[in-house]
Amino acid sequence: MLILIVVLVVLRFLQTAAYIGLFFFSLIKLKAPKKKRIAITVVIYIAVAFAYCAFLFVYGQELTERLIIPVEIGLCLILLLICSADKWVVSLFVMFTMFNLYLGICYLSDVCVPYASPLSYQIQYFIFRTVLFGALLFFNFKYLRPRFHRLVEILGKEWQFITLAAFFFYVMEAVILYCPRFYWHEADNRWYLVASSYLVFFSVYWLIFRSISAIVGKYEAQERERILAQQNKFWEEQLEEQKNAVNAARRDRHDLRHHYDTLLVMLEGGKTQEAVSYLTAQTRRTESAVLSDVCEHPAANAILSRWAARARESSIKTEIHASLPANLPMDEVALAGILANSFENAVEGCLRTPEGTVRFIAVNIAYSVYNGAGKLYIVFENACADNIVFESGFPKSEKPGGGTGTKSIAYTAERYNGMVEYAAEKGIFRTRVLLHLSLQA
Repeated sequence: MLILIVVLVVLRFLQTAAYIGLFFFSLIKLKAPKKKRIAITVVIYIAVAFAYCAFLFVYGQELTERLIIPVEIGLCLILLLICSADKWVVSLFVMFTMFNLYLGICYLSDVCVPYASPLSYQIQYFIFRTVLFGALLFFNFKYLRPRFHRLVEILGKEWQFITLAAFFFYVMEAVILYCPRFYWHEADNRWYLVASSYLVFFSVYWLIFRSISAIVGKYEAQERERILAQQNKFWEEQLEEQKNAVNAARRDRHDLRHHYDTLLVMLEGGKTQEAVSYLTAQTRRTESAVLSDVCEHPAANAILSRWAARARESSIKTEIHASLPANLPMDEVALAGILANSFENAVEGCLRTPEGTVRFIAVNIAYSVYNGAGKLYIVFENACADNIVFESGFPKSEKPGGGTGTKSIAYTAERYNGMVEYAAEKGIFRTRVLLHLSLQA
């Protein structure tokens, strides 16, 4: 019987260590190499678990219980030091929040378990904690993780005050549950203190993060408008330059007779080399300005043909299948932004591939009308490296300050009640965009 109880105590300690580790991994950003750091942490936790239980076996429960708080804090600090890539103030907030929830789960499990015998109590207590820990961790990984990472990216000094709130709650809960004696040594006459303190705990957390979410929403709306305005201004300038290039090509064709006259004069004067140089220069100038017939839409045709030429100059095989009418019911600057950003990202993705990789870009664009509504489908596929990292659904840019282009595409898609998806699989990166266009636009 005693051996089984000791085994259960060891398992319970390992359960606590697993909860601590998984709670942190669900919220913090990990340092690289991730697998190696996680493995080191797991080995340390297992060693501490057996050492703690050996101490319990040798010195008894009363002395060992005094080490609960410092051992748990020590385990957390070890994990943060080895694994956490976040700021310390953020990591400490996660730690104290984890402890607050941990204390509540332990107390609730103890209250729900009817005491029959030491062995039965340990088994049921272990099961209750497993269920509650599992539910909390599932919620963290499924729902809380992306929202928390967004707050980490945006908030600055505000984390200091939020962390202080979490710390004070931990002190309050520790005093209620552990002073003057640990709650499991006494009759349960402090449940009202625990219940009221956790009611305040969840209320304050809800108010803090509700307020912060409102601030974040306002900040993201401003950032969205700033990025769209910046991108629109850039692509307006690009479209104007390309229209000027087209007009220059038309003027060159119109002035072709004058070029012939100039060449005849040079040839009649015996200036053969000068004539060849003049003809070569005019040919290159005309070719650089002429756009290929990719589609009927002028702006899309200009953007696609220009970027296709740049891709081919970099020895990237490029195929474009675009079916766009000239009167597409969409702002041409917004369309140019999506196409140019997607093409630019595709070219950069190809150039980052290792030597010997087949570099290619495939573009498929289709517009359809069904039941009085227009839908625009845009798909870019390109060769890519195998080390692409995604954050919140967006590929992480390797350029300082990068990532604006992918966000601009997403914001434009939102403007047209559409969606964008980025994915990388087996050396192929895909950008999929779907836009819903109003025929009255």
